[in-house]
Amino acid sequence: MKKPEDNFDVVYAASSAVMEITAHDGYKLKGRLTIPGGEKYISKIVINVNGSGANTYDNPRSIGNNKKANWHGLFAGEFSKRGTAFFAYNTRGIDIGGSPPMYFEMDEEAYQTYLPLNSVEDIYHMIKAIKENERLKDAKVYLLGWSEGTVIAPLVAEKYPDMVDGLFLVGYVNINMKYVVIWQNSGGPSMVWYRAHFETDENGRVSREAYEADPNKVVASVLQNAAFEDIDNDKNGYINEEDFVAIWKDVVGYSLEELLSAIEHRDDEWLRKNYGTINGQSIIPLTSAWFLQHFSLRANMEVLPGLDLPIYIFHGELDQNVDAREVYRVNERFLELGKSNLSINVFSGHDHGLNGDDWLIKNEMSAGIQAIFDTIEGMG
Repeated sequence: MKKPEDNFDVVYAASSAVMEITAHDGYKLKGRLTIPGGEKYISKIVINVNGSGANTYDNPRSIGNNKKANWHGLFAGEFSKRGTAFFAYNTRGIDIGGSPPMYFEMDEEAYQTYLPLNSVEDIYHMIKAIKENERLKDAKVYLLGWSEGTVIAPLVAEKYPDMVDGLFLVGYVNINMKYVVIWQNSGGPSMVWYRAHFETDENGRVSREAYEADPNKVVASVLQNAAFEDIDNDKNGYINEEDFVAIWKDVVGYSLEELLSAIEHRDDEWLRKNYGTINGQSIIPLTSAWFLQHFSLRANMEVLPGLDLPIYIFHGELDQNVDAREVYRVNERFLELGKSNLSINVFSGHDHGLNGDDWLIKNEMSAGIQAIFDTIEGMG
């Protein structure tokens, strides 16, 4: 017998149903549609556009003490309270499983079809299927993209402009995914922390003077009184990304060159054993085909300025997956073009997921997550 906390339906404050939708290539997509109670027409539907790797329409996660939380259920319930429908879906080749910490099971062959351009078409077919619901036929469609989803959602809006009414992009990816991978596997993530705690120059570097000034008093407490010379590995007089390249290899267990070589040579076995693993378990399973197709796409820096619908970016200043400085770059591009349909929101002290773990674990909604709900609620 299921315990109440194991029954994901109890977290939804409205009617919800699992849908099966046929994709353009015949694949059977599966998602959960949650609609506020009542009989009146719904004016808004938010479609969650997944981040990279294995995701499900509930996205249960371990939160300690043998408990788990339903991430998408939290969103569905909150949107329902605000009169908005919500849809979340399984990544191709993925279904809900019973094993922590990610609770998914994989069909390896089907997972090979999880590719960005397939994801674009999948969202299109989801929108069509959702619109068949009588209460949602006239609803405005807002795509809520997370990380990789910030690449997919704009491509949907670009190809099917009549199907999408607004974009909400969290953990925004501005540059081509290849350069994101290079940044992630060099010194980029480390410098996010240093830039947040020390004054930097126009190039984002920390000088000796800035380090020794220690405005946030972290040299003793966090860095264990490390001397400037101990961190300035290339001895150029600054702490910069290059100083952390060798350290990063020691942390993840492989070099950037090894990762790019595995992708180029389509070595999926190497990727599964080495990339995105925790304690030997693949937490972010990605295929070489996924990487290579992403590498071939135009960057959001080029795609986004060509769109005329409302676009909102929500990004954490402490995002160590995607460089927050890129948010300001794309905003500057919109200003240069005289376009006013982009709004950016960068939150200090927030990570790639806008501190969403606080909501899962402590039932405390971060300012970034709160801003998503408030902004969508304020849309017409």
